Amino acid sequence: MRTSKGGTDMYCPRCKKIKTCKAISAAQVTMDTSDYAQRKYYTEHADIHFFQRGRLCLSCGHRFVSGEVDLEFLQELIELRDALKEIKSNAEMYTKQSAAAADSLSKLNNSLGVLKALKLYRKTGKRENLD
Repeated sequence: MRTSKGGTDMYCPRCKKIKTCKAISAAQVTMDTSDYAQRKYYTEHADIHFFQRGRLCLSCGHRFVSGEVDLEFLQELIELRDALKEIKSNAEMYTKQSAAAADSLSKLNNSLGVLKALKLYRKTGKRENLD
């Protein structure tokens, strides 16, 4: 929302609050002289395009670049982040379960080794008694 305070009320990443921020050239923030264009796009992703604006927080003086994106794109990003979070959670659970299964298999292998040794011992003991 535009205010009469010389800027727009928006979120300042340093203040972590809604503050009045003045629009400035993005090049003043990025220090890249070729960064004067507001319309941005990625050549590798033709469907991603946005507007960027340099901002100056009038409360703390922090300079940052904000971006305006299509709402559908933002919703897709949120869905992808949620899906990635679920994938990570499942991967962590799988890793823990795999480690537990490997530990159980190791213990089972040790037990089988003991059983084989006992079986061999019994066979050897019986042979000695028969001789």
